[in-house]
Amino acid sequence: MGIALKPVVRRPEQVPARLVAPGVTAAEMLNDQHGCRGLHQRRLRLAGDAPLDGTAEGQGEAWYVIRGSGVLDAGAAGTAELRPGTAVWLRSSQGYRCRGDLEMLVITVRADAAEDHTGQALRVTTLDACPVERTGDREFRVLLSEGLSITQFAGLIPPGRAPEHQHTYDEVVHVLAGRGVVHLGEGETEIGPGTSIYLPPQTPHCLENTGSEPLQVLGVFYPAGSPAAKQTT
Repeated sequence: MGIALKPVVRRPEQVPARLVAPGVTAAEMLNDQHGCRGLHQRRLRLAGDAPLDGTAEGQGEAWYVIRGSGVLDAGAAGTAELRPGTAVWLRSSQGYRCRGDLEMLVITVRADAAEDHTGQALRVTTLDACPVERTGDREFRVLLSEGLSITQFAGLIPPGRAPEHQHTYDEVVHVLAGRGVVHLGEGETEIGPGTSIYLPPQTPHCLENTGSEPLQVLGVFYPAGSPAAKQTT
């Protein structure tokens, strides 16, 4: 029998950042250690135009720029300007150099997905370029999904609480702005900017916005699909 997976909530003060290169720090928000084996989530900080050389790990990486600016150079695959709201997909084993004054969320796909060596090595889009979709009183924009094994989306949750629901996919969520509570079964945990949440498949949950401004979240789930696909409990 497989080990039952449990949801995890990690606030930024619980996650020390480590130096990975001069001027570059990484906070490992969610990984195997937390039962989150399919999708690893880390928050990267490049300070003072610091450079970062690397190679996309796992089955590929989905990036999202939280704040700051910079440039991504993926060699023959192309280059991209990085600004808040920029989303990037780097195919597995794609080399890159990133430089800037940036804070980014990076998801490495560790799930048992087939490697795709035929698709684009580099995909870039922006939040403003993606259409708004709605489910109930909540809205979201799909940033990365088509042809990929994962879906990355940005969501806005208005003040209030939606019905508890669950999904068939593995999901990691990161709070970009706003305050609220995540309800998990009979428990609840306060969430705010920098909080990460791991939701295994079929986990009943609800994100409640307890503030007066929209709760802004970034989610990635595997396998790919629609953020609107849910089952009420």
